[in-house]
Amino acid sequence: MRLRVFIVCLSLVVLALAGCGGGEDAGGKPRSKSFPVQVEPVQGLEVQYVVSAVGSVRAFEEVLITARVQGVVEKINFREGELVTSETVMCEIEPKRFQYAYDAAKAAHDRSVAELKDANDGLKRREDPKGSIFSKEEVELWRTKVAVAAANEREKAADLNRADLDLKNARPTPPMEGVVQSRLVQTGQWVTPGTVIARLLRRDPMLLRFAVSEDQASQLKPGLAATFSLSGEKREYHATLTHVAASADQTTRMVEVIAEVAPEDAGELTPGTFIRVTVPVGSRKNAPTVPETAVRASEQGFLVYVVEDGKAHQRVIEIGLRTADGRIEVKSGLAVDEDVVVRGAEALREGVDVRVVGGEGAAPAEASP
Repeated sequence: MRLRVFIVCLSLVVLALAGCGGGEDAGGKPRSKSFPVQVEPVQGLEVQYVVSAVGSVRAFEEVLITARVQGVVEKINFREGELVTSETVMCEIEPKRFQYAYDAAKAAHDRSVAELKDANDGLKRREDPKGSIFSKEEVELWRTKVAVAAANEREKAADLNRADLDLKNARPTPPMEGVVQSRLVQTGQWVTPGTVIARLLRRDPMLLRFAVSEDQASQLKPGLAATFSLSGEKREYHATLTHVAASADQTTRMVEVIAEVAPEDAGELTPGTFIRVTVPVGSRKNAPTVPETAVRASEQGFLVYVVEDGKAHQRVIEIGLRTADGRIEVKSGLAVDEDVVVRGAEALREGVDVRVVGGEGAAPAEASP
């Protein structure tokens, strides 16, 4: 009985030792664990460098049309959304009253002209050197009359000019062509100089306004072409940079940039619309690129795993731009055609054995910029 128990225990020990020795090869050496990974060669592509920002569409300027005379608005000749020109009479402010004032000023000026002529004729007769019978005192008196008449004529001429200006201002016109944004007066309203009649937008040219960082601003200059799209739309519009601010805003540390929209696109845009603008600023040919899935963030910076001779090696890289199809430019740390791990890098560490499965890594899904 004791012998049978001993044999059973010995068998268990042998089995246990056999299990512990399962990690050794025929030579007695332990086999190392290898990690399955998918790899893809570093691709050399032409990378376009761009500056991107969010901004808005703006009219070239917003003009307030104001009254220059006081009176009652008798008629309004415009509506919101209408295109008006510098010859459009926006409204009429008691034009008859100002016409009467002009007529009175014209009559007063005509009378002053006649009085001046009469005074000049009288002085001329008295200054006739041929047998003049008038005394020097009388001649001086008429010279004074001429001076007074001339001053009166100038005063009446100024009154006439003022009346003429008031008559014109009774029918206010815009300073330039534009679209009426809003009407701010009503028929029958009493207005005074400075009362806003309408708000006018000058849409030619249409502008883009956006802000970029100081580093990005150093790459921009007037004349560069830009493309932009409206929120929720895929269509691209075109513009040209016209101004890059010389200094950053003291609060935001951002630099303002202005671009002029191409004339063929301007008519389809609405001021105030938000846009995303892109400005190409250069390119790099045969730039090393890797899928976004190959790049990992660490305390050392961004890194990838490169497979060499069946082993994984960490490589710290400097990343650049992100392409529209989900690839990342590598500025330094990798060369074209090196194999990088695109799947299975989560469990890797420096120098571990790896085995490539599934051929090269499947193409990454398309990603937005």
